Amino acid sequence: MLKNKILNKYIIIFLFIFSSQSWTKADDISEFEIEGMSIGDSLLDYYSESEINEALNNASYYKSKKFVEIFLIYEKGEFDNLQVAFQTKDKSYKIEKIMMSKNFSNQIEKCKKYKENFIEDSSKFLNLTDRMDQDTTALADPTGNSFKYISTFFYPMGGFFNFTCSDYGKEMYDKRGWYDSFTVSVGSQKILEYLQSDEAY
Repeated sequence: MLKNKILNKYIIIFLFIFSSQSWTKADDISEFEIEGMSIGDSLLDYYSESEINEALNNASYYKSKKFVEIFLIYEKGEFDNLQVAFQTKDKSYKIEKIMMSKNFSNQIEKCKKYKENFIEDSSKFLNLTDRMDQDTTALADPTGNSFKYISTFFYPMGGFFNFTCSDYGKEMYDKRGWYDSFTVSVGSQKILEYLQSDEAY
């Protein structure tokens, strides 16, 4: 199971328990932007169909395969990687979740500071939401030497925001090549409800 699926599972557990910085203020989550990309946009606005189909060759599907997540080459802005989710049968490739990550290899304290600055810079656009923080061991690492520092916001009008610093131990780097990183995720209400259901995992 890919580490993004593990992170998504943790977000949903967190929900049940509690039941660049270029963001555009709005009443609907689809009007927020990360690096110019928004929930509800067509992925075709940013990538060609051939690029999307190539990414689908290495896609990550949920249990029911209703939604799919793909990894795309991202070579602009301050982030290093891009991951997008959409409904499998949607040929318009409407974006339901965006996740971008930034490498902080062996710099976890710098990552934590970056995360707090990112949230602070975006806080005026999150003023309708409650912040929920959780520091936890990473479920993917059986040694217990990896950790996640998570801040989650559930938008009142639907959808979620998630900010995470991942601190992976040497075993996970040696075994899987996972490095310390900051990730920001934004998801629609539709995919949030799906992730809460039995269909996802």
